[in-house]
Amino acid sequence: LVCIPSFLLFYSAQNRTTTTTTTMTQSRLASSLVLLLLSLISHTALGNWEGCIDPNNPTSSDLVKIGSPHSICITIGPTGHWSEGVEYLHFIFRPKADEYARFHIPDSYRDLVNDEQTPLKGNLTVHVSSQTGLSFLRQYHDADNFRIFPYLTAIIDVDKGRVRGIAWDDACVFCSNNKCEENMFDFNGVSSVALNVNEPSRGCYFMQEQCNEIINNNGVDCDITVYVVWTGTDSNGNSFQSSNYRFSAFPAKRLQDRISISNPFA
Repeated sequence: LVCIPSFLLFYSAQNRTTTTTTTMTQSRLASSLVLLLLSLISHTALGNWEGCIDPNNPTSSDLVKIGSPHSICITIGPTGHWSEGVEYLHFIFRPKADEYARFHIPDSYRDLVNDEQTPLKGNLTVHVSSQTGLSFLRQYHDADNFRIFPYLTAIIDVDKGRVRGIAWDDACVFCSNNKCEENMFDFNGVSSVALNVNEPSRGCYFMQEQCNEIINNNGVDCDITVYVVWTGTDSNGNSFQSSNYRFSAFPAKRLQDRISISNPFA
């Protein structure tokens, strides 16, 4: 399942203003996008964040039910203090719950990292939300060290249809240990190491030189791609099974034991 929004939202939490645009660096990304959904984020500071809301049905509780579409928000922004005001890109897609879903942004490496006119400069992170569950920030672009962390799998922990938390899966299974680094932060820019977070917090990386070679050969390995799996029980009390169908390289450890209900705003 590949779901791509038709246009992008630029949002400033500090100024509390929004501007929509149908272009991104006036280049490839906008022309490649396919119509789906774009969420207009609440015009409030992040301290008053109301959750991932379906713009087509904003009052719905949207309890998670196996086989039914469910809203998942994916946000691309900086590291650092989000409460001080940041600009970011925000997407919504609605995969069927308990299907192993994939969200891919075509040409995102080229347009967000390589293009000098990128609207988001410097370090870039990705986080996922659903209902009021919120993941930590996972770094995608480490501008200081010229690294790209492309492996992003979100684990959504659900109890009777209500999202309890969202954790990032272990992304060190794709490379040797010397190519795997800490790349998770809270919304104050504090590393997960300092926070002593009890969930996987490292990821494998490519150097930008490698990514440039990949895209020159029409590869997409360095684009932003987020996979989603589910664990727990849906609104009818049925157990999710999609965690059993992850990449074969993923550890077989029971996922729910690894879910952190820590608050990334702390």
